[in-house]
Amino acid sequence: MTQRLHCSRVLLADGWRDDVTLELDTDGSIASIRAGCLEDAERLPGPVLPGMVNVHSHIHQRLIAGLTGRGAGPEDSFWSWRERMYEAVGLLSGEDFRTLAAWGFMELLEGGYTTTGEFHYPHRLGGQSPMETAGQVLEAAERAGCGLTLLPVWYRHGGFGRQPLGERQQPFGMALEEIISLVESLQSTAGGLQRVGVAPHSLRAVDARDLPALLEGIPAGPVHLHISEQPAEVEACLQHHGCRPVEWLLRHVDVDDRWCLIHATHASNDERHALAECSAVIGICPTTEADLGDGLFPVREYLDGGGRVAVGSDSNLVTSAAEELRLLEWGQRLRLQQRNVLCGAGEHIGTSLWQQAARAGAAALDQPVGELSEGCRADLVVLDESHPMLTGLQPEDMLDSFVFAHAGDMIDEVRVAGRRVVAAGRHPARSELAGRVAELRRRLAGTTPS
Repeated sequence: MTQRLHCSRVLLADGWRDDVTLELDTDGSIASIRAGCLEDAERLPGPVLPGMVNVHSHIHQRLIAGLTGRGAGPEDSFWSWRERMYEAVGLLSGEDFRTLAAWGFMELLEGGYTTTGEFHYPHRLGGQSPMETAGQVLEAAERAGCGLTLLPVWYRHGGFGRQPLGERQQPFGMALEEIISLVESLQSTAGGLQRVGVAPHSLRAVDARDLPALLEGIPAGPVHLHISEQPAEVEACLQHHGCRPVEWLLRHVDVDDRWCLIHATHASNDERHALAECSAVIGICPTTEADLGDGLFPVREYLDGGGRVAVGSDSNLVTSAAEELRLLEWGQRLRLQQRNVLCGAGEHIGTSLWQQAARAGAAALDQPVGELSEGCRADLVVLDESHPMLTGLQPEDMLDSFVFAHAGDMIDEVRVAGRRVVAAGRHPARSELAGRVAELRRRLAGTTPS
């Protein structure tokens, strides 16, 4: 039987519409969009948005959220945070990881993300094989009910100049033949809500001269890469190669629309212009970049130059799509000393942000999502129009309020491929997993210096 979902108000590809029914195919994709409430249609309880796409997640890092706040003086930085993260990874068994990943994906669904790109590098947790840990990520996403693009990470070196991996990086390391074999095996079995790409970790961890061989071995699927996140990374690249990271990348590979470059915070104007011309998506992770003191990417200028920008939860310190978009916009306001930066004249900022980020994220993850149109998957976020901060508003004002006056109880339902995975703002697996995740957190907190 055809599933029909009636939306009193819905954000379609061409803008907000009233009184629309989405007819779904058996695979959960949108077969047609028709005016009115058709017979046997299920009425959705509030304004409907396309599910947000999370272009960059390290799901295991949810474990340390909030546990890295003890000051280390002037040297406290990304690099000191990274050591704490490595320590946490070393505490996880395979079963711990599976539990934590399911919990994290569940929280992301509650936060309005229906599809996640998982930048996965803890390949050998608890002595497991890379295929086993990748399988645990896929199983966790299936349990939570979210869409997933798995991005197994090629982590080869410990720094520019092919430095050896550090002791804590050893479980992440892979030879070229290993990563190609892993991705091939995963791509051959992926389907449904799941896709598989590849992620050379960074130009610190993979020499750019080795990337052509990787791309030859993996000719299809998304390619994601951390780049120019920290000034120290840029300086190290200049010292070893005599050029900046994006320039070094472009010397060795033809970047195209398969590519999503994560952060690019400290790319130069010329580098950003070159990336926009390549149709690369830039993955901005505002809450993590703020937490780590990374800096601000000039989003407005990149969009004006024809580039595309998606958002990611990265370290999963925050699992709310609204909060990520809010900080994306607020960072640009602080940088440019303007308001409503990432929308055009006469546009509503919430609608503009949501549509831009969802579409760019869908392209970066090779997923049929990002907007509600025929052929796309019916991934939906339904707002609670009875919420005191939303009730009685026009849908454009509701979305502005959801993003900029956000409260955690503004989402009523979340659906993936038409199937309800969050009801009344909560995922049904929350109570089952909460105790196990709490125990993992207690175990980690017990290792924190007092």
